[in-house]
Amino acid sequence: MEEKLSNYFEQMASQDRISHAFLVCNTEYSVIKEELSFLLNNYFFEESVDIDNCSDVVIVKPINDKIVKEQILELQNKLKSYSQTHKNRVYIINEAHKMNDYAANSLLKFLEEPESNIYAFLITTNINKILPTIKSRCQVLSIQNIKVLDIKSYSDEVILKTIQLIRLMEEKKSSSFGYLYDIISKKEEKDNVINMLKIMKYFYSDVFNLILGRNIIYFEEYLSDLKYVSDLNSTHDIIRKMFVLSKSENKLEYNLNINLFMIRLISEMVGD
Repeated sequence: MEEKLSNYFEQMASQDRISHAFLVCNTEYSVIKEELSFLLNNYFFEESVDIDNCSDVVIVKPINDKIVKEQILELQNKLKSYSQTHKNRVYIINEAHKMNDYAANSLLKFLEEPESNIYAFLITTNINKILPTIKSRCQVLSIQNIKVLDIKSYSDEVILKTIQLIRLMEEKKSSSFGYLYDIISKKEEKDNVINMLKIMKYFYSDVFNLILGRNIIYFEEYLSDLKYVSDLNSTHDIIRKMFVLSKSENKLEYNLNINLFMIRLISEMVGD
């Protein structure tokens, strides 16, 4: 089943059924890093952390194109000590299919006896090379990767209108509601609103990248707009807004009144 990490976590968190281990397929750490960071901050740490520089996040990557047993043992050793900062600890294994047999068997023993408050994310582009016994102990998620090409598929007009709406929202101007009526007619198709939501999600993802000093992925041509929005927000603000957009994307499916839906969205995005 293909889905987004955020969609899965929203569903599972509402049922208090978040697994202790996830096998995330068809992607790489660098591709889902922003979404993964957003999820860890919201569901595991409940505050803004840089996952590349957090003592409670351990990341394992291939060395010389393979992951060996010693790396898994080192990972386990790091996770033995209790966190002094957060309730939960997370480990991420990128390119998990590159574990050799010894590494995979060491990890399997760790997965078979999961400790409370320790969560695993195994990321792979080749699930067929993952041991069946490891797969059976993980929640398997097949991710639909977002490419820069997807942004290019939207017309310049739609992108510009969406960014203008974002700027008005960030300025907390009441005119954002008037502008909304100008760009969304009463007969507006739901697909067009979905496109606007997606553009907003990608835009705020790049604002998040900019604040953390990472590469801009989607909106490099709109750097001045990204800087404008980043200057008005903290990392926590951006995470909150990304969460609002993620939830709204799911709610839109059941909303018949598009105008009312967008008005509520703007109100939530503006906040206090």
